[in-house]
Amino acid sequence: MPDPARSGPDVERLRLVYGNFPLMLGGSATAGCVLVALLYETVPHGTLLLWLIGLLAVCGLRLLECLGFRRAPTSRAPRAWIVRLELGSVMAGLLWGVGAMVFLTLGDLGNQLFTMLVFSGVAAGAMTSYGAMWRGYLAFLVPFQTLVELRLIFEHSALHYPLAVVNLLFVCVMLYSAFKTDQAFGNVLAVTAENAKLTRALRYQATHDPLVDLVNRREFNTRLLAAADGAVIGKHPCALLFIDLDRFKEVNDQGGHAAGDETLRRVSLILKEHIRATDTAARLGGDEFAILLPGCPRERAEAVARGVLEAIHDFVLHREGGLYFRVGASIGVAYAVPGEADAPSLLRVADAACYAAKNAGRGRVEVRRAKPFPEPGRFEAEALRRSV
Repeated sequence: MPDPARSGPDVERLRLVYGNFPLMLGGSATAGCVLVALLYETVPHGTLLLWLIGLLAVCGLRLLECLGFRRAPTSRAPRAWIVRLELGSVMAGLLWGVGAMVFLTLGDLGNQLFTMLVFSGVAAGAMTSYGAMWRGYLAFLVPFQTLVELRLIFEHSALHYPLAVVNLLFVCVMLYSAFKTDQAFGNVLAVTAENAKLTRALRYQATHDPLVDLVNRREFNTRLLAAADGAVIGKHPCALLFIDLDRFKEVNDQGGHAAGDETLRRVSLILKEHIRATDTAARLGGDEFAILLPGCPRERAEAVARGVLEAIHDFVLHREGGLYFRVGASIGVAYAVPGEADAPSLLRVADAACYAAKNAGRGRVEVRRAKPFPEPGRFEAEALRRSV
C-alpha cells in the first residue's frame, strides 16, 4: 500500500479518484446509450449519434488519462495531474450540458422527466466518484448543471420553472455533500499520514542505535540473514567486516563519557563514508562495529577495510584544555565466494579474524574465508533467525 506521508495528500486524492474512473466512465457511457435509446424516435438520428460519439470519445480519452496516471511517477508532479483531471471534468460537464440543451425538453412529459432522471443520476454518480477531490466535481457539475438550468428556464413554462427550482436545490445538495465528503477524506488522509509517520519513526527507533545513527545488532542480524540467503540464491559473493576500536577505554577514562560518545559518533560517520547505498554499517555494542558488504568480492572488502582503518587512524578528537585523543581499530574481514555465503559462518569467522588482528598487535586487517558448516551452521542459523 502506498505511504500517504511520503506521496502527499494530493497524490492520495488523485489515486482515489482515478481508482473510481473505470466504473464512473462505464456508468457515463451506459447512461448516454440509455438516453440515446430513449430519444431515438424523437431526436434526429444524426444529432443523437454525433453526441453519443462525442461522449464515448471523451470517456475513452479520460480512460487513457487514468491509465497514464497509474503508470506515471505521480509523486513528482501531482499538480499537473490535478489540472488534467479538472480540464477533463470541464470537458465532460460541457458535453453533458450540451446534451441537456438539445434533449431536455423534447418528447412528451414522461420522456422529459426520465431525461431529467438520467441527468440527475449522472450528477449523483459523479459525486461519489469525485468524493476525494471536491474541485474536480465542481469542474464537472458547474458547466453541466448551468446548461441544464438555462434550458429549463428558457422554456418559460409552468412545468419547467418548478423543475428548474427543484434541480437547483438538488445541485446545491450535491455540492454540499461533495464538499463534506472532501473534508472527510482530507481528515482521514491526514490521520493516515500521521500514523504512517509515527510508524516509520517507531520502526527507525527499533532498528537503529540512537547514539551513532547506525542500525543496531538486531536489525543487522536480519539484514545479514537476508544478504546471505540472497547471495546463495544469486551466486554472489558476500563479505562481513568486524571493527573493534583500540584505546577507546582511554578516551572514556580521561575525557569522560561525552568524549567517548563523540568518538563513537565520528567513527560512525567514517564508516558511512566508506560504504555503498546497498551496504550496511552497524554498531553491535560498546566500541564494536560491523559492515555488511553484499555482492562484494574479497579484494574490494579488503580495500574497504583498509580505507576504514586508515581513516580511523587519522582521526583526532580535540577537547577543551588542549586535550586530544586518538583511537585505532582492529578489523576482521570474512568473505564468502559466490554460492557459499552462510550467516553464522560469516559472523564466527569475522569475529575470529578481528580478535586475531587485535592479538597480532592491533591496527591491522585480518582477512579470512568463511566456509559454510553444514550441520552446525544450520542450527546456528535457526538460532540467529529466532534472535531477530
